[in-house]
Amino acid sequence: MMPATRFRGLGRAAGRAVLLATVGLILLFLHLSLRYQPPAPASSAAGSDMEVYRRVVGRLQAGESYYPALHDELLAGGYGTRSVFNWRLPFYLWFLSRFPGLAWAEAGIAALALVAAGLTVRLFQGTAGRPATVVLGVMLGSSLVSCFAGDPVLFSEVTCGVLILLSASAYGLGRTGAGFVAAVAALLVRELAAPYALLCLGLAWREHRRREVGAWVAMFLLYALYVWWHAGMVTARLGPLDRAYPSHWLQWGGLSFVLATAQVNGIFFALPLWVTALVLPLGVLGLAAWPGPAGTRAALTVGAYLALFFALGKPFNTYWGPLYTPFLALGLAWAPAALADLVRTADPGIAGPAASDPTGPADPSPED
Repeated sequence: MMPATRFRGLGRAAGRAVLLATVGLILLFLHLSLRYQPPAPASSAAGSDMEVYRRVVGRLQAGESYYPALHDELLAGGYGTRSVFNWRLPFYLWFLSRFPGLAWAEAGIAALALVAAGLTVRLFQGTAGRPATVVLGVMLGSSLVSCFAGDPVLFSEVTCGVLILLSASAYGLGRTGAGFVAAVAALLVRELAAPYALLCLGLAWREHRRREVGAWVAMFLLYALYVWWHAGMVTARLGPLDRAYPSHWLQWGGLSFVLATAQVNGIFFALPLWVTALVLPLGVLGLAAWPGPAGTRAALTVGAYLALFFALGKPFNTYWGPLYTPFLALGLAWAPAALADLVRTADPGIAGPAASDPTGPADPSPED
């Protein structure tokens, strides 16, 4: 028996509208996948971003200071150093340099991914039932496989995305303290976690968790000081050799760029883009259908990043995708129940097994 979704109570017209919109989005994304031309990789004399950060970590381990080391490597790589946004905040690379070797850090991110997956599965066992949990396990494993291959730890977006997933799952299980800590850790790893952190603040405010609201306000004030200090350190190092990129971050890449970011999703990155054109709309549909506070948080998280990447990001910034793509696995697990409810709602004459709770299952431990 499939669990009830948010769509169970829709009227016939609304159910048909959602179904038509989903089919329309699938067709649109399939069309875009056939027309999409991958951008030429941003090349440099010193290699890729990953190689640059590997060398910076090595120099930090040798006792050098962060900003001189990063500046040298960015200049050698031909990067546009006049933009503060091209200078990563120091915490994450400094943290990696504290390990005896990157293999230790890679083991850490793999363990973190397992913890996040375990919490997510536990959340689903109480909300979605066994069949959806099985689908979740397969889809989430396909998404998080990138945490166990190559050098994932040097891609801060992968680490950040795992922490965001861990945070959302902890919140869904009622562990607000753990959710807060994981969200702050994600923000320290990559400033692109800010949309999720702001979402956490907004949800805490809406749900009247005053202590958490106060903690978030204090954290954002401290983080603003951290970014201000970072910008000052960057500005102090700029000289005649530093250059700016001719293009801006606000590119309005639209749905094509959104689709490209969604493909950077574990095993799906090795599959044709048309597969992602199916996965993305169905994943979003499932998240929208997931009832309860955990579903709301997951859906808003993905929605925030899709809206952000519709406007922000250069063509080669598709590697930002792992910030949100693990959540698509959660949506895909809910998609069959969502489609069943929509079909039943759009055509009440279709027989189907009724769910025990027409309002949808509640989270096992509501966020408090």
